[in-house]
Amino acid sequence: MLIKGADLLVEGAVKIAQRFQLTPAVIGATVVAFGTSLPELVVSVGANVKALNEGLGSDPNGPAAIAIGNIVGSNIFNVGAILGLSSLFTCLRVPDSVLKRDYPLMIFSLLIMIVFSAWGEPYSISRLEGGLLVLGLMFFTYKAIRSEKAEVEEGEEIDKTSSLVPAILFVIGGVLMLTLGGEVSLTGALAISRSLGMSERVIGLTVMAIGTSLPELATSIQAVKKGQHDIAIANVVGSNIFNVFSIVGFASLVIPLPVHPAVLSWDYPWMLGLSLALLPMFYIFKKVDRWMGACLVGLLGLYLVLLLSQTA
Repeated sequence: MLIKGADLLVEGAVKIAQRFQLTPAVIGATVVAFGTSLPELVVSVGANVKALNEGLGSDPNGPAAIAIGNIVGSNIFNVGAILGLSSLFTCLRVPDSVLKRDYPLMIFSLLIMIVFSAWGEPYSISRLEGGLLVLGLMFFTYKAIRSEKAEVEEGEEIDKTSSLVPAILFVIGGVLMLTLGGEVSLTGALAISRSLGMSERVIGLTVMAIGTSLPELATSIQAVKKGQHDIAIANVVGSNIFNVFSIVGFASLVIPLPVHPAVLSWDYPWMLGLSLALLPMFYIFKKVDRWMGACLVGLLGLYLVLLLSQTA
């Protein structure tokens, strides 16, 4: 379901991009990124609703720990595993839109998330801060579509007579299959992790993060295999932006999102550090080569080993 859903989503997204004279990169950073981030949204908002119902809304060790851990872990996994593994198939050229807009905004969103988390005691992201993040999501989506459409309109004319219905059905079908496939994977993985006695924070950072990131992984690899390299990179960067603006934003609107001190002191630096590791790849080399991808995968492996050794 994950692989076929990713296949349908990429194909539908490319057709929509062509129909509206949008580049694959902007579709990857918006439609595809949002679609593949749906499992994170469902898990994180669901975890906060559960915390609210159980009266554990302010407990950083309660169900809400899964929400923040899922978001941070997904951002780490997106860079280390998804971008890293995708580049092992072929050298990925970085789209101009990612260099000019998406990557700087991704770094900005991570910094804002860290500042909001560390502001005040106890560590948390308030409803007001969550609302500001949702406004950031709206601004990003509007800016991405408007700027990319203007760029393409100056260039070659594209056929606008083709029907949108098949492409929309492909996207809807792909998103549904990705969501269901991710849910099935998560159900089994969560049961296994609980039987091993893992904490809520570690479950969120590992099992839930990897499970909810499977759609991004499947989508990016399928995009690379179809030659849509722009979608592969834009999907990773766009998903990280959506994870902060959309998922942190909406989850903290349910209840203020508590942040475990260990997340602030250990996991946030890894999330930001892995993202900054892309800086020379993007702006000096303008590509993610195979050896660079191997380094990203290696850094992710090191993070997981150190994380699990802390809780052993």
